[in-house]
Amino acid sequence: MYPETTPDIASLSISSISDYHVFDFPGIDLQKEQVIDLLDQQGFIPDDLIEQEVAWFYESLGIDDLFFAKQNAETVANVIHSLYASKLDSFAKSKFNGTSKDVDQVRPQFVIKNKVINKGAALFMESLGVDSVQPYQLDEQIDDLFLDNKDHRSSRLVSFFTRESGLKLTFVYDSVFPENHGPITAMKLLQGDIDCVSDQTMAQISSTENKKLYGLLINLVGEREGPVIKTTHSVKNHDEIRLLVGFRRFTTKRYYSALNVLFHYYKLKPSKFFLESFNTNDVVIFSIYLNKSRQPDDVLPNALELSIRQVEREASLLYAIPNNSFQQVYQKRQYSPQEAIYAHVGAIFINHFINRLGSDYQSLLGQLNIKDTDTTLLEIISNLKRKLRNETYTQAMIIATLHKYHTIVSKLYKNFAEIHYYQDSSRSMERTLSYQRLSQLEPFKSEEDFGNYLEKLLPNDSPDLLVLKTLSLFNKAILKTNFFITRKVAISFRLDPKLIMPVSEYPETPYGIFFVVGNTFKGFHIRFRDVARGGIRIVCSRSQDLYDMNSRTVVDENYQLASTQQRKNKDIPEGGSKGVILLNPGLTSPDQTFIAFTQYVDSIIDILIKDPLKERYVDLLNQEEILFFGPDEGTAGFVDWATKHARTRGCPWWKSFLTGKSPQLGGIPHDEYGMTSLGVRSYVEELYKTLHLENAIIHKFQTGGPDGDLGSNEILLSTKNELYVGILDGSGVLCDPQGLQKAELLRLAKERRTVSHFNKSLLGPMGFFVSVDDVDITLPSGINIANGTTFRNIFHKEIFRFVDSVDLFVPCGGRPNSINLNNIQSYIDEKTNKCKIPYIVEGANLFIAQPAKVVLEAHGCILIKDASANKGGVTSSSMEVLASLALNDHDYVNKFIGTDSRSRTELYRGYVAEVQRRIQHNAMGEFSQLWRLNQETRRPISELSNVLSLTINKLNDDLIYSTELWLNDVNLRNYLLLNKIIPRLLIDVASPSEILKNIPESYLKALLSSYLSSSFVYQFGVDVNIGRFLEFIGTLKREADNIQL
Repeated sequence: MYPETTPDIASLSISSISDYHVFDFPGIDLQKEQVIDLLDQQGFIPDDLIEQEVAWFYESLGIDDLFFAKQNAETVANVIHSLYASKLDSFAKSKFNGTSKDVDQVRPQFVIKNKVINKGAALFMESLGVDSVQPYQLDEQIDDLFLDNKDHRSSRLVSFFTRESGLKLTFVYDSVFPENHGPITAMKLLQGDIDCVSDQTMAQISSTENKKLYGLLINLVGEREGPVIKTTHSVKNHDEIRLLVGFRRFTTKRYYSALNVLFHYYKLKPSKFFLESFNTNDVVIFSIYLNKSRQPDDVLPNALELSIRQVEREASLLYAIPNNSFQQVYQKRQYSPQEAIYAHVGAIFINHFINRLGSDYQSLLGQLNIKDTDTTLLEIISNLKRKLRNETYTQAMIIATLHKYHTIVSKLYKNFAEIHYYQDSSRSMERTLSYQRLSQLEPFKSEEDFGNYLEKLLPNDSPDLLVLKTLSLFNKAILKTNFFITRKVAISFRLDPKLIMPVSEYPETPYGIFFVVGNTFKGFHIRFRDVARGGIRIVCSRSQDLYDMNSRTVVDENYQLASTQQRKNKDIPEGGSKGVILLNPGLTSPDQTFIAFTQYVDSIIDILIKDPLKERYVDLLNQEEILFFGPDEGTAGFVDWATKHARTRGCPWWKSFLTGKSPQLGGIPHDEYGMTSLGVRSYVEELYKTLHLENAIIHKFQTGGPDGDLGSNEILLSTKNELYVGILDGSGVLCDPQGLQKAELLRLAKERRTVSHFNKSLLGPMGFFVSVDDVDITLPSGINIANGTTFRNIFHKEIFRFVDSVDLFVPCGGRPNSINLNNIQSYIDEKTNKCKIPYIVEGANLFIAQPAKVVLEAHGCILIKDASANKGGVTSSSMEVLASLALNDHDYVNKFIGTDSRSRTELYRGYVAEVQRRIQHNAMGEFSQLWRLNQETRRPISELSNVLSLTINKLNDDLIYSTELWLNDVNLRNYLLLNKIIPRLLIDVASPSEILKNIPESYLKALLSSYLSSSFVYQFGVDVNIGRFLEFIGTLKREADNIQL
């Protein structure tokens, strides 16, 4: 940022003695005397050893005076007592075990594991044998109690190590920062002017060079997400090496203990470990000093350099995943850290993509030849499929298999590393310790070699066989990854869906899949076209059981959501996509979801662009990819951050990367303008017009309350003839068979408040509200409700117990597949065999499973599915993208967004109105065609919606690659783009010629093909007759010929 003032990091680390001045404690001699007196009074340590033990503690362990200045004599005496008692205990055990040697021939060794926690300070004491296999155990407690504890303030930590006894003393102090400091500039950071954001003790004892070094690292932490990791040699002490790690607090967990385990793995012995916290962006810096002369004999000088270099590389992996499922194998040195994390990520992949159903299941389906109307058999098959998936190849079983066959995992890791470890063609593979370890492993030479190896090792009916084959499949499916990029926040993979998503389970193969694993989440992103867009949703699980259930369905849910989006996006240039982030159990707070979202987004960007500030990666896909994200459940508040972050990362498409941005960034908020609801309402109102129900009283039920986007706008846009009898949302269930007062519902919708805030005095005699927190309550009807949460979760199928009739059901929220073949009978009247609800317009994505939709329609329900009804939001988002691409930066910022954040420009307001018009136009066009086809064929509308979407998408895919359309008829092409597709508002600002230059050609092609395909099908139907299509194009050509462009 400021190259002329950026200091050289190699010149700033002088030595541990110079970097941190000796803290002068004038009262140390007096304190020693007080400690000696206390030990003498207690009488546990023999009189002739007291002074020796005190001198050893004060002078031989390398503890600085700061600790003694912060402790009273009683605490110090207690610590010395603990250490002495541990020496006695270890000596006695060695005598009993017959392991004691001559005192003169053995170095002092003892075992201690103790902690002393006082207000504002804590001491942790732990020793290891010289050849101990296990690392220090108290480090995780330090992480949990202090460093990762959000209820605890920032800390300063200092650890001292003694080589002879393996004793580690760790002191943790509460940080004390100066008050009322303003924002610190990059210039100040680079000049080392950091006292205003530093702990007061650190500022007092730290050298000028050390402050410059820390300022430089703080500045680097702000440039990118993830850890900054640097190694430097001390200028004055050539025996000393210093490793520095800077990152933001709370962006990883148990990182301190993970790094210490890493040192133990490589048999490295630090001499001092400092942790400094800074009062700016929660920056934390680890500063670890190692002395070459104090390392074990088998860590030779050259090996030490290699070890440090390897630690530097693997510290980034541990930041992304500090704890993995193969920790024990790693600590026993059967896996390297990289192999352990590869196995951890591989186990997650296997759990989601192993083919649990197999060929026998597909053969069974072929033999049965099930029809859509055979609900009983469909339900049996659905239950069988769920049982096979849930009860075979659990995560625990997969992990156990990879533990058992760790040699195979290591060999497969080498296959993975040889492909994806990027190296310049001019250089041979860097000879790090990791390379030396890999060189001792023989990878599988081919698929045949791998198969032969398994055949010799395992019988053909072993369940372990499929697990290991799926790990090998993981290797084959990886097209690019950030695994070997040093600075990363999570591990991301771009996978080839053709290899991992069998057609038997996923009938339409996606275009691409991203797979992301972080320290608090796992995530997926599935898209069906190269140019595709869809929301990113976060799924939280309050309990382990709920997490297990969500984990079993996350990929299927992601696929279904993306597939629905693909059908929903038929009117627009982008194909369908969706992302899902599943947080670890119990992580539900807004800051936890935000960190997971940022790490998911940043790690995917890693492998979308070539970042000059990061290492390169191997790209087997070998083509540029652009993703368009949008808000979804749990991520609406994060969109602005992601837009700005994409710009910071240097993404050329940052303006269009995220839709749903705030208006200050050019976004069009769906909730503020009711974009999603406009599509839903268009279908409802078209139904009323078609069936002449405009003046009929409609008893209405809705899931998703007045606090949500879709739910609130559905209430605000509802017509006078609609009488709400039930609404449920996250707070509970609101129901009144006589009708809920509309004015009160409108108030809640305008204020965005849950149904729990409904004025209960306005309820009728049989009306009620049940909170999710209620337990054992009785309703006016006398029905007892044992648990409010359970009641809320099942009310959508129990409502008929509390109201006389429901004419219209509009799901505006709720989990996917809430209505399915297992509960479909709740909606069928036993006497009439008719659906209890005559009209359903599915606003919420996937609320009703597709087989259940068909059953409901077979029993007389008129059902508009989500892919048709809930597409207003995607149209709005697509036009938001179009505006960002069509206008140059100056016009976009000054004419579209405007310089006054309190008001919207005339261009912006006019564009919003155009978006709303197009949403309603597209909805009415699709409804008209669906209704006509239904009346002609009597096929279910939910099936016809799919047919319509598939027809439009198929025609779109054919047209987008047409050179005739794009190259040979420029007059028609430009006429359509400038008169039918791109809004005139934008053209008037940018000019026709400039707007065609601003928009990327690939996007212009998608605009053209999507317009032609949707317009043709809405006009002529799903029979794409070549004659009709030529007639359609001919009409447009004649129009173009009559227009002077």
